[in-house]
This record gives sequence, C-alpha cells and structure tokens, in this order.
Amino acid sequence: MTVRVRIAPSPTGDPHVGTAYIALVNYCFARKHGGQFILRIEDTDQSRCSESSKQAIFDSLKWLGLSYDEGPDVGGDRGPYVQSERVAAGIYQGHVDRLIAQGDAYRCFCTTERLAALREEQKAAKATFFGYDRHCRDLDPAESQRRADAGETFVVRMKAPLEGEFAYQDRLRKNPFTKQWAEIDDQVLLKSDGWPTYHLAAVVDDHEMGISHVIRAEEWLNSLPKHVWLNEKLGFTAPEYVHVGLLRNPDGSKISKRKNPTNILWYKQRGFVPAALCNFLATLGHSHPDELEKFDLDELIRIFDLDRLNVAGPVFDMQKLEHLQGLYFRELDDDAMVGEIHRCIDERIHDLLPLLRERMVYGGDLTHAASFFYTDHVSHSVADLVPKGWDAAQTKKALEGLRSVLNKAAKKGDLSWDSSWLETTIRGFGEAKEYKPKQLFMPLRVVASGRRESPPLFDTIALVGRLAFMQRLEDAILALR
Repeated sequence: MTVRVRIAPSPTGDPHVGTAYIALVNYCFARKHGGQFILRIEDTDQSRCSESSKQAIFDSLKWLGLSYDEGPDVGGDRGPYVQSERVAAGIYQGHVDRLIAQGDAYRCFCTTERLAALREEQKAAKATFFGYDRHCRDLDPAESQRRADAGETFVVRMKAPLEGEFAYQDRLRKNPFTKQWAEIDDQVLLKSDGWPTYHLAAVVDDHEMGISHVIRAEEWLNSLPKHVWLNEKLGFTAPEYVHVGLLRNPDGSKISKRKNPTNILWYKQRGFVPAALCNFLATLGHSHPDELEKFDLDELIRIFDLDRLNVAGPVFDMQKLEHLQGLYFRELDDDAMVGEIHRCIDERIHDLLPLLRERMVYGGDLTHAASFFYTDHVSHSVADLVPKGWDAAQTKKALEGLRSVLNKAAKKGDLSWDSSWLETTIRGFGEAKEYKPKQLFMPLRVVASGRRESPPLFDTIALVGRLAFMQRLEDAILALR
C-alpha cells in the first residue's frame, strides 16, 4: 500500500503550532514509508477564511522545512487542493444526491427559528442530549422532493443509526473508542447554500485524494463515528484513522494563545531556528530510542515509529524549547549567526520605525529606543508604575481590572490586538471605572516598556504583542504587592 497522508488546516487565523505538530507527524510517517505528504486547505467556513491566512499556512510549513508533495501552491494530480474550488467544481453534490437516494440522508426544512426554539426547550428541560430532534427524518421522499423543487430552503442531514454502539480500535490506544449511536446527532452534511460541512467534505476529499492514513488530533475522536459511517454509506474504503494527543500547557490545559505563543510565525519573528522548533515538537510525542535530546529532521525520520507516539497529552514546555533553541543557535557559524541577528531585527524594523523615528538622532539609537520590543520581560519600578494621585493599591486594582477585561476578551475570541481595538477597549475600561486617562495610561506605558516615556501608547502595546504585554502586566501587578 502506498502511504498518502495529509493535513487540512482552515485559513481562519494565524497558523497554529498544533498544526505544525500534526504536520510533522504526518510528514515523518510519509517520508519513513516512501509515501506522499499532502496539504489541503479546508475553507468551507467562508465567513472566517482569508487569503492572508492561507498564505501564512504555506509560509509557516516551508519555514519549518516540512515540504509537501501536493498542495494548492505546488499542484498535483488529485486537485483542486482548496475545498472552495472543489465546491465550484461540483465534487460534493453527487455524493449527497446518492446518500439521499439510498435513504441514508434526508432534506431538513426546519427553519433557524424552529431550531433555536428547540435548543431553548432542551436547555429548559435540562435534556441529556442536545441536538436535532429528527423532525424531518421520516418525511416522505416524494414530498421532500416536491418541497425542494418548489424552492423551499433546506439542509441535508445524515440519517445516523438510532441504536447500537460504534467501536473503533485506534492503534495508539489500548482500548477501542466507543460511542452509542443514540448520542450522535443527525449531522448536517450540506448547508442551505449548497456548501458541504467539514464532515462530508473531509471524507469525500480523503477518498478522492487516495489518503491511506488520517493522522489527526484526538479532538476529532467524537467525529470518528460519522466519518466511518460516511465512508461505508458512500462505498469508500476508509483510511486508517489515528488520533494523537493534543498539545498541553504545563498545567494540563489544552494549548491556547492565552498561555503560550501558538502562531508558528511568531517563533520565526522571535528568532527561533526552525530546526530547533521541529526538534522540540518531535520530542513532545516521540522520544529518541537512544534518549538523545537533540536530533535533526533526517534523524527523526530514521527513528520514527507511529506506534511509539505518546498520546497522553504532550506538554508544550517553553523552557525546554528555549534550551534547544540555544543549542541550535550557538552552533551557527559566524555568518549564519549574523544573518539571523539581522533577520530578527530587520523583520520588525519597518513596523517599529514610524513609532521610533521622532525619538532617534543616530542609527545606533535604535538599540536603546527599540530594546523593549525585542525582549520578553522588562523591569518595573514601583515608583514609575504609580501615577500622581494614586497609591500602589489603587494602581494594582486598576491593572488587575484591565487584566480581567483582556483575559475575558481572549477567552471569548473577541480580541484583535491592534492599536484601534486596544484604544477602544482600554479607554472604555477607564471610562467605566471613572479613571482619569493620565492616571491609567501612565502605568500602562511603564508596563509595556519599563519606561515613563515611550512611543504612542496603544501602538506600543500592539507591537509589544499580546503574550509579552500580558506577562509584563502580570509582573507589574506582582511588583505592586
């Protein structure tokens, strides 16, 4: 059997380090077995997708050295490799029509208002199962066709089994994964606008692209019954599904941008050597049989064994990553090290220069004027943090309040972290608390830069970056105790 594996990220934001981890596993498995590694872009959620995010996926994988054999920007004979292009080519509709004709799927004409009311009823009744009540499941096929022909809006749902148990033996798990069919919703397969949902599109695309193994994160385990069922009903030979552990923060929680940098390109901007990041990711789920800490991608491919992957929540430890980064960086020859220094400085200088220009006299002034943008931490003097008219306790209370506002925004996903959003949010917080702008802004300036004077406040906070600023905010609060 020819090994063909894929990753299929959605271009809905920054390229995630979790995607890099899954890509690394798939890449090594393909190379170990002389197979192909494919990149597919899953952009069925058009409202959230962007061309810039798609380009960032290409850039991040190439920076890491995880070259794919087929993909949107390299071509291949199983394309298109972007789902929106596959929708335009009419690839999915025939499969949906087949499922309806077989009686394995049905049109659902329920309105959004009815579905919203149903959810409220289930909440009020404290139902154990939240999902569609299958109102249209037994609609006469002729009547269903008549209503569709009349132009009535509908979605297409899978007709999931109503009883019995689904079981699947994942090679990385001791016990089979099981789930009662009664707990599984009649999943929407085709939306009212004619676009497939992820579940249908992924199964069809994996089949048509000849994917032999779907190696993905364990968060997809709950979708596994639907995917195996769809393969069966469409007459496909299902790929082998393998679910690897989710990356975790040191506290055991799922890795997220609230606690760790998750944007792959952040590591590039920060100056990480791609080989160091790949080496680190490799150690999260796959230890070297000789207990080596440092090994390159070729060595990882040589020793790679999918069955040895650890699924017990590999921990993303920044200290370990920085240790490996130091080993790789110090091994660079002089020319390569100078090149990395220039790259790290130069990639940010165009964003920083408009803020720093008015504060510079000589080119060498950059080393002082911009130093706090290039470091993880700054020193906070309590005397500098406390503005005129406040004491340390008042300042601490204000900073804690803003920390809460920013954390809530991050948790809800309502956070863009640009100067405009920051100004609106911080000013709004200050007005709600009836803080004078000068009193609130001064400690924030010191939080961001470690200085009482800095470039424009909201631009500065934006370019310092969310993770660095939130860490500095935490350090300042501790300093005020």
